[in-house]
Amino acid sequence: MRDRLKEFCLRLLAAPACASKAEAFELLSLTLIEVENEFSGIAFDPAFPRDDGRMYPPRDDAHRSVPGRDDLHRYRSQGHNTYFSESGAILIVDLNKVVLLDKAGHNARSITL
Repeated sequence: MRDRLKEFCLRLLAAPACASKAEAFELLSLTLIEVENEFSGIAFDPAFPRDDGRMYPPRDDAHRSVPGRDDLHRYRSQGHNTYFSESGAILIVDLNKVVLLDKAGHNARSITL
């Protein structure tokens, strides 16, 4: 899984910057599904099971607010939080607050917490 996560991050960072939260969410989701289809050997399950060994994009029911930050959307996953800004930036931080991915939005600005 570590190699797949690395490939996912490389592809996401190589993609053009996004201009909105919706665009960034779609880019992340499509990139992750593409990498997992290519390398995991585990079929995509639209039920998004948490224990089949495959990584899945954030689910709507994992959305959390970010107090005092109307410009950010946080999605809680098993071992990390994924943040999307309204301007298309993406930040993935593990539970130890280690940044796994920092992709600026179309305005060249990253997310700061």
